[in-house]
Amino acid sequence: MPTFQGATIQKAIDAGLASLGVARSAVTVDVIQEGKKGLLGIGRKAAIVNLQVVEPDPTPAPPAKESRVHLPHPHLPAREDGPKRDDKTGIAMVQSYLEDITAALGVPTVITNEKRRDQVWFQLATENEAFLIGKHGKIINAIQFLAQTEFNHYGRSKWTIMLNVGDYRERREAAVTRLAERSAREVLASGRSVYLDPMPSFERKAIHAALADSAYVQTHSEGTDPRRYVVVTPRPHHNF
Repeated sequence: MPTFQGATIQKAIDAGLASLGVARSAVTVDVIQEGKKGLLGIGRKAAIVNLQVVEPDPTPAPPAKESRVHLPHPHLPAREDGPKRDDKTGIAMVQSYLEDITAALGVPTVITNEKRRDQVWFQLATENEAFLIGKHGKIINAIQFLAQTEFNHYGRSKWTIMLNVGDYRERREAAVTRLAERSAREVLASGRSVYLDPMPSFERKAIHAALADSAYVQTHSEGTDPRRYVVVTPRPHHNF
């Protein structure tokens, strides 16, 4: 079974879930070693867990009862309201969380952050970019979801947390824009709606923005996160 480490058992589990790209309900957990803080850093031990992916039931469930896959949340204390919650603390907690989870994944990473309007961008510099991004961005998007949860718990403002590895987000934005244009052409050619794969909210916004001024197609989102998706449809009364 794959072994994962973290400052706490929950952080070790989160690191494993992000690496495997699965939900908490899809694995069994075997705790090998509980984390220990030590005194002044002496005697500190990482929590170690084994995660075993549970084989799905070979009998498919009826579509109406199909369960959604939910990304895991960090192990957080009861939410504090009022003056104890502030954005500076929220950013610091996200920074700490990212340092812990990248260390648990075994990916040495230098992390910096920058405030951009209503977003906080965390730039992750590593020699193992492909691993940290994951196939189709699965790992970096999962970690970003967890980081957003961390900030929402400690911060006051409704800021969006964005993670970037190298120039992945810039390349992905260009790819999403091309996808929007290609989908619009498909709608024009067929006269039928096009349903895109589920994607994070910031990528859905990029699709909407790319086609907002189109005279021929319009967009809207359907479903529930993290399986929410964009639908590109013909504009009413347009003759194809």
